[in-house]
Amino acid sequence: MPQQPSDDQPEDRSPGQPAAPNVTRSNHAKSISASGNADLRHELDKASKLRVPQDYRDELERLRKKYRHSISILRDGIDRITRFNCFAYGLGFWKHAEYIRRVDAAGNSAIADSHFVSWVLEQDILREISVSDAKEGDVVLYFDKGAVTHAAVLGEEQTLRSKWGGNEVHQHGLWEVPAQYGDTVRYYRKPDAASLLSHLQDIK
Repeated sequence: MPQQPSDDQPEDRSPGQPAAPNVTRSNHAKSISASGNADLRHELDKASKLRVPQDYRDELERLRKKYRHSISILRDGIDRITRFNCFAYGLGFWKHAEYIRRVDAAGNSAIADSHFVSWVLEQDILREISVSDAKEGDVVLYFDKGAVTHAAVLGEEQTLRSKWGGNEVHQHGLWEVPAQYGDTVRYYRKPDAASLLSHLQDIK
């Protein structure tokens, strides 16, 4: 995979059914804390460091057979995979012409980094919502010890789409992500991409 700047044990189940994550939440909660399948997540940490595309895909397939995960690689942005990161994708402006212009000018795909997202949260620019109010297209942010680490887009049937480091965009379950992203998620209403992008200059 091209490089770019980065920024529980299974329960009894029928064959083919993935293990249920250990989740703490309520219908009106604005965050979910869980560990998911710790072994899978730590193996995804290791897999994400692979830089040969076929080696990475082979490892995902090996992990699929071992853990029965639902992770798949999408073609979103495949032609310019090193030109955007998870935050640009999750917040919806990865295809915006102004974002592309700024990335090209800076020579850096991580112009919207965790520092920017933390600032956006501090300014209440993103509207946090409860889990029960979340709908397709909304934003899911991952946190580790209170620090934002990763962004995803909520898809159909509670699947998510997100870009993993220097690798491609993936479709995955809530906790089918590398362990380094942390054990807490919070939900936010889908923002206006152009408006959000305009705030990049506010923290420079």
